[in-house]
Amino acid sequence: MRNRNKALSLALIGMVAMTTACSGSNPSQQGAKEEEKKEPIKLTVLQYLLTVTDEDFNKLIAEPVKAKFPHITMELVRKPANQSFEDMLTAGTFPDLMLQANFDIYKYTTLGLAEDLTSLVKNNNVDLSRFDPNIIQTLKSYGAKGELYMLPLYSNPAALYYNKDIFDRFGVPYPKDGITWDEVISLARQLSRTDGGQPYYGLDLIAAPRISASMMLPLWDPGSGKAVLTTDSWKSYFEMYKSIKVIPGNQTKGIFNDFEKNKNLAMMVAYNRLTQLEELHKAGTAPNWDIVTFPSRKEAPLVKETDVSGLLLSTNSKHKEEAFQVMKFLAEKENQARMARRGLIPVINDPEVTKEYGADLSSLQGKNVQALLKMKIGQNPQPTEYEEIIKDVINKSMNEYLKGSVDVNSILRRAEDDANKKIAEAKR
Repeated sequence: MRNRNKALSLALIGMVAMTTACSGSNPSQQGAKEEEKKEPIKLTVLQYLLTVTDEDFNKLIAEPVKAKFPHITMELVRKPANQSFEDMLTAGTFPDLMLQANFDIYKYTTLGLAEDLTSLVKNNNVDLSRFDPNIIQTLKSYGAKGELYMLPLYSNPAALYYNKDIFDRFGVPYPKDGITWDEVISLARQLSRTDGGQPYYGLDLIAAPRISASMMLPLWDPGSGKAVLTTDSWKSYFEMYKSIKVIPGNQTKGIFNDFEKNKNLAMMVAYNRLTQLEELHKAGTAPNWDIVTFPSRKEAPLVKETDVSGLLLSTNSKHKEEAFQVMKFLAEKENQARMARRGLIPVINDPEVTKEYGADLSSLQGKNVQALLKMKIGQNPQPTEYEEIIKDVINKSMNEYLKGSVDVNSILRRAEDDANKKIAEAKR
């Protein structure tokens, strides 16, 4: 009986060995077979308002995703100007993911188009502490109960760009990192002049609501649910903005054309112009430019707003799990470093990812790229779904103020009243 049991045991061991051999014992081979079994899927990504080149999309999103998930193909969908989100939903063309800046989150949440990522983050063990805490807090502020609608990918680079040739022409020292708004305005006064019949402008900056966001000025009071524009900080901001626009000889024709093509603008305060300057560099037509840190307020040196771009997940996606795996993957260290090499600022707390910052952009070689990394991110004021209404009023009010016929206090009172009337109408 003992010999019989021994023979039976040997036979069973042999069968197990044969089964193991037939099934394959190499884990990597098993993983490859499992990957082969996955059905091919396509994930569409919406581009709307945010500048995204085909090259950046392919190098930073499509190609890395395909290498990691061979069964997933990423496709960029540019929103047609004549189509609304509702039109896209009706046509069945609304995408799986939306690549957007945090300021535009409400465009989706108010229509129920963005998925709350809280459960997906928890179930997939995404460690939010890897991100700058002010970024996460700002993103959660777009949810009524702290919902998280966006997983951030990169912070948008912002700086004071300057034309070295104009500074050299007039013997004015170049600006330095840590420059304040007062110092920038002083330089602008020195550089706004006409020489040899050619006008040279000292400084231009993007629209008033965008610059005010960099100073983290509250647009509204969450308690009352009303716009709040009659504050000392808004008064100081309007006065500062006007002091730039009324400098004699500083009436520019267009910020980007004057700086990048006409080359007669000494300084511009702008966000994310690296792609455009790279294209001009390749064409051999770029100005002789460099950068320093974004202008600071004296009371908050080297601090600016949270301005990140990331991915939102569509509530209409048929591939939510796969789409979230892509989101998670793109926020990992390897991809953050890849984005940094393309001139985008990583959103995770890891100094390793910025070691080769800007390396893939030939136009950044020899430039003061550290200026883009020195700014600290502040937590934005509580946003509101009526933000666009308030910003539109601010823009129109600033244009009226620049005409010089109305004092700043009256302008701000009118702006606040106008914004609150329009908000009340929107709530009906």
